[in-house]
Amino acid sequence: MSVTLESIAKRVGVDVSLVSRVLRGDPKARISEEKRKKILSIARSTNYRPNRMARSLRTRRMNILAMLTPDITNPFHSFLFRAVERTASAEGYDVILCNTDDSAARFKEVVTTLSEGHVDGLLIATAQHTDPTIDWLRKQGLPFVLINRRRDGNADPWIGPDDFRTGWLGGHHLARLGHRRIAFLVGSSKIGNMGLREAGYRKSLEEFGCPVAEDLIFRDLTDRHSGYECVQKALALPEKKRPTALFAVHSVPLDGAMIAIQKAGLKVPHDLSLVGYSASNDPDITSVCIPAEQMAQAATAHLLQRLSGTGSTEEVVFNTTLPVELIDRGTTGKPRQNV
Repeated sequence: MSVTLESIAKRVGVDVSLVSRVLRGDPKARISEEKRKKILSIARSTNYRPNRMARSLRTRRMNILAMLTPDITNPFHSFLFRAVERTASAEGYDVILCNTDDSAARFKEVVTTLSEGHVDGLLIATAQHTDPTIDWLRKQGLPFVLINRRRDGNADPWIGPDDFRTGWLGGHHLARLGHRRIAFLVGSSKIGNMGLREAGYRKSLEEFGCPVAEDLIFRDLTDRHSGYECVQKALALPEKKRPTALFAVHSVPLDGAMIAIQKAGLKVPHDLSLVGYSASNDPDITSVCIPAEQMAQAATAHLLQRLSGTGSTEEVVFNTTLPVELIDRGTTGKPRQNV
């Protein structure tokens, strides 16, 4: 037989509402310390779990959030989700992770189901720079925050890294070392973040008076295989046209690029300097690192504030760019010869 608020109240000899307030940690609950401890002890010993449906009828809240990710296999999104889950759990919320495969149709399908009273709010990591699905989402009436990716403009609640600075840091680091033939790997052009990273990269080379090796700009890389293929072709070029460095601002194609480097028998950084992109502050290779945990925590906290009614009612005020940093792990050096 399952344990209920009513059965706990009967054993302690108090009102059901008082048991509920004690288990919620309400400091204003008027009860003796002895009975409070007894309630908590019974709840622990019986593995009491609140009836989520009954509670939702009272509070009009499910205490569940959903996070929509474009690619569940991308380790970057694993970092985000874990931080979201920790932050939400501390406030008594569970989190559902939903994969959209970067499909607008799949996004609408998932959100339509979630909006049928299953979740209280959404964390969206799937936005594209022009994205009518977000306009559609607004009409569903579910509170949301965009995380990492954003649409053009500042109309949406959003938090993410400084993408322009991301591209600038990696480009500056390599140009300062003397690299001129740099393979630059970037993700889908539908994602605004990627355009900003490329713009930052171009700006850094411009500041050094270096021309961009346009033939080594590889765009719309969305998986490991595409990263492998483009780097394999670049490394097969004649020596003077071959890249002396590689800078990837998208973690998934970087995995494929590293396989191509290994198969070519090249040593990093002796033969090829390597700069990556990481959600970890302890990367394996020299990387531009973003504060993924801070980003996820802030996005989740803002959404929970809106749900509690203690945050601002103006979504536009939450539009936050977080700083990034380059962490050197010894995978870059001066080119063997300037070409």
